Amino acid sequence: MCPSMELKTMIKKLDFCTHYSVRVYYEDTDAGGVVYYANYLKFVERARTEFLREIGIPHEDIKKKWSVEFVVRSSLIDYIKPAFLDDLLEVRTCCVEVRGASSTLKQVVLKEDTLIVDTTIKIACISMENSRAVKMPSDIRVAFDRIKIT
Repeated sequence: MCPSMELKTMIKKLDFCTHYSVRVYYEDTDAGGVVYYANYLKFVERARTEFLREIGIPHEDIKKKWSVEFVVRSSLIDYIKPAFLDDLLEVRTCCVEVRGASSTLKQVVLKEDTLIVDTTIKIACISMENSRAVKMPSDIRVAFDRIKIT
């Protein structure tokens, strides 16, 4: 299978994951009116927050109920096409892997169903008490597994 077909298949699978819309504002762009590359990290971070809320485990509940939180362990970002001032973008988020203390999320940014940014983000579960990696609570793991794509 060629890479473009693999990407199209992945985007199609992400139809079944969470969707988050974001409008590009002036503050998101550089002097040329193009979205500044680092701002995509903000967009996908907001989408991850909404992802957690949509799968039933919002950040505050995670902290209060289990005394853990998630931190970004690694991120891989491929900038494919630019976005511009006033564009309406959609971030799709889905879980692709769940491990003992981490989860890997696939997040893509689309503009009118065209892929512009492709990210893979690994989040780690850490204890709020000592900031060390801990095994993900089973209820959180189940929530991730429910929306995991293969």
